Amino acid sequence: MCRDRCLCPEWGWGGVLCVVGWGGWCITVYVWFQEDEKELWEEKFGEFTDIKTDGPCSVGLDFSLHGYHHVYGIPQHTGHLPLDNTSQGEPYRLYNLDVFACELHSRMGLYGSVPLLLAHKPHSSLGLLWLNASDTLIHISPQPQEGQQAGAQAVKPGTDARWMSESGVIDVYMLLGPTAGEVCAQYARLTGFPMLPPLFALGYHQSRWNYRDEEEVEKVDAGFDAHHIPYDAIWLDIEHTAGRRYLTWDPLTFPTPQRLQQHLRCQKRKLVVISDPHIKVDSEYPLYSQANANGYFVKDNKGC
Repeated sequence: MCRDRCLCPEWGWGGVLCVVGWGGWCITVYVWFQEDEKELWEEKFGEFTDIKTDGPCSVGLDFSLHGYHHVYGIPQHTGHLPLDNTSQGEPYRLYNLDVFACELHSRMGLYGSVPLLLAHKPHSSLGLLWLNASDTLIHISPQPQEGQQAGAQAVKPGTDARWMSESGVIDVYMLLGPTAGEVCAQYARLTGFPMLPPLFALGYHQSRWNYRDEEEVEKVDAGFDAHHIPYDAIWLDIEHTAGRRYLTWDPLTFPTPQRLQQHLRCQKRKLVVISDPHIKVDSEYPLYSQANANGYFVKDNKGC
């Protein structure tokens, strides 16, 4: 069962907008002062201003999963495997963030977002795929144990899932399983099956924030052998580059990268270097100067 979130009465007068919402025994009143509508829907993050061109254009739906008391998914978070009841707290958030020191048992988003919720009960599983890439909040709440009435039949209590996205359209797929494996297969048929990973990706990867130079990498590599710990790859962060310019090597700290890779290759190990999707603004950096000269960079919030 799903219920829309659009049928809330609104009143406006003298530059003030009032919206009334209700749920259970609670009535919520939202009031906005519309003196400068442009600034009202802007958010500032340091020097960056996020302009919501279309103003308030959020969308949402409520889903009642009758008989399903256990729900999972909507990664990536540091919370418990079964999703928590958020009725008295913060909702789960799908919003990609580069979080270095994450807080345990938090519902805040991390590096990735997958808007797939899996509900399970004995002999039945189903999935809910919310195809909206904007900032999304999900409230999870158990239904009252006395159940609800649907015509002449009592509806078994279960779990309510409320989805709210900042913008975009409502595009939802219900994956009917009926097993968890079939739900995953149905999800993959919609979004695409993952490629088979290379064999070395299945082993242990040694990764930390950064290794300072080639000597430190070789010392760590030798330490694994000394302690008889097998591993398949060692990672380098951005500090291996020349002045944080991707696709380069620091000539002082990593003067012989080919030799280092050959040393690891002889032991059937790989060297993995980070390449994030951002380019240093530097006219002396060929990657930046060529992209800038050819107009490859996005220049405004319209993607132009």
